[in-house]
Amino acid sequence: MFKKIRNKFVHPLLLLFLISLTACAPVTEQVTPSENAAEVEMEDFSAGGGIMAFAAQKEPGSAFNLFFIYLASAEIQQITDNKNADIAPSLSTDGRHLAFTSDRRGIYDIYLMDLPDGKPKQLTSENANETEPRFSPDGRWLVYQTNAYGDYDIMLMNLTDQSVQRLTEEDSHETQADWSPDSQKLAFVSNRDGDFEIFTISRDGSQETQLTKNIFYDAAPVWSPDGSQIAFISRRGQHFQLFLMELESMQEQALTDDLETVHSPEWSPNGKYIAFVADSDEGSQINVFELSTGKIMRITDGFDKYAGLSWAD
Repeated sequence: MFKKIRNKFVHPLLLLFLISLTACAPVTEQVTPSENAAEVEMEDFSAGGGIMAFAAQKEPGSAFNLFFIYLASAEIQQITDNKNADIAPSLSTDGRHLAFTSDRRGIYDIYLMDLPDGKPKQLTSENANETEPRFSPDGRWLVYQTNAYGDYDIMLMNLTDQSVQRLTEEDSHETQADWSPDSQKLAFVSNRDGDFEIFTISRDGSQETQLTKNIFYDAAPVWSPDGSQIAFISRRGQHFQLFLMELESMQEQALTDDLETVHSPEWSPNGKYIAFVADSDEGSQINVFELSTGKIMRITDGFDKYAGLSWAD
């Protein structure tokens, strides 16, 4: 049984960039919000339901575990109760499966659970850190990253037979991959030119394209459900901010500019919202940015730190 908690999470972990981040407050071309857009509470959130998976610590120094929040009711359920770390959850599009990272054997591996109450099944077992899984929208593939070859590389697992192929082989870090909505391409982050930039690549390893090219730290790209935009975070000042790129024009816009420590962006299934984590000295919360209005809505409170989000219908 799941443990129920009332609603009242980045792990410095894997890698390189979960982060001493920062960012936030709406400034988009489509929206002209007030100078200090008001935070609104969960009861004002009108995304029409859905489920969000997240990893969080209940209190400082405690283990990261996995939780669900049912957005229509704001009810939170604890999914795992592991004394080590369960992090970086990914829900399948149909909400029937959950992939995540765990260090249950002293090193990070990918695990898979059937929902609602299946037991975690270990998918990877190399003598390396294998982290940040993401389901393809068609449910046939799982992308993740590994340092089995020295630097971090992107790996593809065919979920039918669990065969694995190495997608990137650069002498650099390639990480944080996310799928296009047609499951044919991936956006990812690489430091091959000296700083972290965002790239795309076809699932077969061809047609690699660099999207950002600047002196800043760009990370955590996530593809919009209609395929026209990529949300990401970038440190172009003191802190990381939430950005949006239009893929046709390659134009970028900052969505936030005055929140502390923004990370883990995630689109809503309907494409109207972008969830993210905001950390501050007062604590951490999951927030949702409404693209049509510029409102920022806080939907969780009461946890210490967070380590990943995933959103499904």
